[in-house]
Amino acid sequence: MVKILVSKILISCIIFSQFWAVNVNAVELYTEDFPPYNYVENGKLKGIGFGIVEQLAQKVGETPSIRVLPWSRAYKYAKEMPDAGIFSIVRTSGRERSFYWVGPLYTIRVGLYTLAEKKHLYQGNNIRRLEKAREINDIGVQQDGAGEEFLANLSFQNLHTITNVKKSLLLLLKGRYQLLETSKDFISYMAKKEGLPSDKFSEAAFIGNYDMYLAFSKKTSLETIQKWQNALDEIQKEEMARNLN
Repeated sequence: MVKILVSKILISCIIFSQFWAVNVNAVELYTEDFPPYNYVENGKLKGIGFGIVEQLAQKVGETPSIRVLPWSRAYKYAKEMPDAGIFSIVRTSGRERSFYWVGPLYTIRVGLYTLAEKKHLYQGNNIRRLEKAREINDIGVQQDGAGEEFLANLSFQNLHTITNVKKSLLLLLKGRYQLLETSKDFISYMAKKEGLPSDKFSEAAFIGNYDMYLAFSKKTSLETIQKWQNALDEIQKEEMARNLN
């Protein structure tokens, strides 16, 4: 099992911690509280990304500590510290040379979301809908997230960063943002958690399907990178074989 060490988050001052193993750590991993991919619930780390990383750790025979931090801090530490990694992270051109990459782990659909009652404002093909989105005042994006890079590359200048993504859906509901850059999975998860129907929200424009990775700092040995990638390849082959049977 993976040893979990959930760090104190400065903003919330809430500490989550659980220790699942006592072996010496080979690497230290960082992630964020961003459901349904990696999130803390009742003091335990869960999610799609965490589940895959947990399998990988078992496969390579390591017990890394995993620290849950705000994204910007998690990204900074994973980039600068030796034998450190971060998940789940989109592999972008701007990040390519900053890390060694293990993946892809899974794929997510990313778009610009609005309230369903306002979806009529975004008509036509996707190019037209993106053009309309450039004209509005406020689009909420995660601070230092891949979406901020994607939209900036598409000449969006109306982006406003969000540090706590778990509050972003409520900010959209309250009208703080006219559009929210996020994934379909996040919208579905958070709508259910807040007791809202999933059709309360609508995708105003499609941004893309993006692969998620486990990324290691450049101060990590290539032997470690290859070991984790080999483990992922084996797991995916085993899964494919099960699906064929």
